[in-house]
Amino acid sequence: MPLTLNTLLPPALLDNPTQAAAELPRALMTRANFIPGVRHRLGWRGVRDCAKGRGGLTVRITGMPGVYGLHLLNSGGAGRTGQATFAISYFPAPLEKRVEAFSIQAGIAAQDEDYLERVREFTLHEDLRALFGIAVLEVHFHADGPGISLALTAPERDRVVALDGVTVDTPVGMVEAVLPGSLDQDFPALETATPLFEALAASASYCLGYPPESLIKESRQGRQRAYGEAIGLRSESAPGIRDVRFGLGWGMDVPSLPDMETTDASWSAPAPPPEEFKDAPWLSADIRGASNSLDKRTMGITDKPRLIVLTGFLGSGKTTFLARFIEEQAAKNGFVAVVQNEIGQKGLDGKLLGQSYAVTEVDEGCVCCTLAGSLRSALSGILSEFQPDFVVLETTGLANPANMLSEIADLDDMLEFASVTTVLDAACAPRALADHGVARNQVRLADVLLLNKTDLATDDDLAALEARIRELNPTADLHRTTHGDVPSTVLYGVNFRKALKRPGPILAPMGHHATHGDDGIQSALIELSGPIDRRAFQAGVSSLPHQVLRAKGVVRFADGVTPEIFQYVPGHHSLTPSREEPESCFLVIIGQEITPVAENFRAAIGA
Repeated sequence: MPLTLNTLLPPALLDNPTQAAAELPRALMTRANFIPGVRHRLGWRGVRDCAKGRGGLTVRITGMPGVYGLHLLNSGGAGRTGQATFAISYFPAPLEKRVEAFSIQAGIAAQDEDYLERVREFTLHEDLRALFGIAVLEVHFHADGPGISLALTAPERDRVVALDGVTVDTPVGMVEAVLPGSLDQDFPALETATPLFEALAASASYCLGYPPESLIKESRQGRQRAYGEAIGLRSESAPGIRDVRFGLGWGMDVPSLPDMETTDASWSAPAPPPEEFKDAPWLSADIRGASNSLDKRTMGITDKPRLIVLTGFLGSGKTTFLARFIEEQAAKNGFVAVVQNEIGQKGLDGKLLGQSYAVTEVDEGCVCCTLAGSLRSALSGILSEFQPDFVVLETTGLANPANMLSEIADLDDMLEFASVTTVLDAACAPRALADHGVARNQVRLADVLLLNKTDLATDDDLAALEARIRELNPTADLHRTTHGDVPSTVLYGVNFRKALKRPGPILAPMGHHATHGDDGIQSALIELSGPIDRRAFQAGVSSLPHQVLRAKGVVRFADGVTPEIFQYVPGHHSLTPSREEPESCFLVIIGQEITPVAENFRAAIGA
């Protein structure tokens, strides 16, 4: 069923054409990624917000080894029309052939150890945007109708001439990598940018329920850059190269650019489109050709997603195992919804976004959400939006799955329960099992046990630990792993049809199941009424005692512009800019006998 722009974009944006144009690419990409088969058919392999740099997206497209970057350059409007311009970057994979077509400096940057990490937050790195920028995307939004248009402008080849040549310091000495007057860069920009544009345009047709009704293709004499010590950097005519602009309109015509010299193609419905575009993916709103391509509801597919409850004490390796599980399912066109449940008096994402769940990432093969309200309410929204094949409820390391079983049993109309899978750290599990009832119950409740990080323990220690595990749970399947690396077919069988041995019920006085509270693990809330001093905060964090197992919150500093998200585990903490303006700032501290610790911390930071 078509969404129409009225449902694709929040209603408030429809009366703000400029903001609607700026938000449209994100809305189209995210919506197309909701349905696994549609996502694969249209060519999306992942869409991710830049967490630290506002307004940026990193995108992966089928058939392209590298990562695209999209960030807003400017926006504006007049009356009922809004316009936004985005820069498109392409960050090649370090071993990709396209690296050689970029400049020598770009090629060196692509080999840096932190290259891929910098790409994930490319909006913060002006050097990356300068080296790897390839094209421009225009988005127009007309509130009357409403209508949209998308236009891509890119040179056929992006050329850079090194007038003085380029020499590179290598292990064998200085080498002349580019001769004087030769090309330092000769990149196929239009060819590289087109897959992203076509996937975006096909998503627009799918989301709106109808194909574009107008098309324009324009071009002009291309330009190239030349640099040298005598001239600095200059722009000059590039013989034989054209800048090409290609645009599509849904419910509106594509505005022309006055500096384009030639109209190479022009079309408006109901006339048949030009022959060269007859197989374009955006020319139809129907998604055909793959068994997992369509919205399961519209196809009458009623298979319920399989639910895995993933538990394990702090630091056991749940996240590593989960990443491998997602990668394996994505290779089979499976889609995983990950729901994370955290301990604390305030849910961080729930506080910021005010809903039952907060989508934190839509990536290849999965959507990640943080539970911020009731489990049933959150899953109802996630299942209706994303239609996953699997749901993994990743609990905090301090959660006892026994306390969720009744709520999970109430979800059998929505999900098919598959497993309680518990991950243990082979080196740390003996102490956790000795000291924490929650850790013991995580083992007792499991039907699949992963003894992880076995490379960090001796054979004798592993044998003793397995004996202790069998005392707690004699029936569950037990597997030794390193880095959580074990195929799901080994754990759950082909198509999840392996008959797992369910442990017997855990008996406890008055039906009580151990919680983190039984181990003296509590959470304390610190409300922050105003900005605090950054140095005092950092000093306070550095002095947190060993009984603090987790801390999180939203903090506003006296020297900061925006609030920052605080995350802490023993030995590591981070502060990142918040993408949302919170209603209030706060800190949640989790640990054993935490009340006096929280009071000391409050005093140390002057809260």
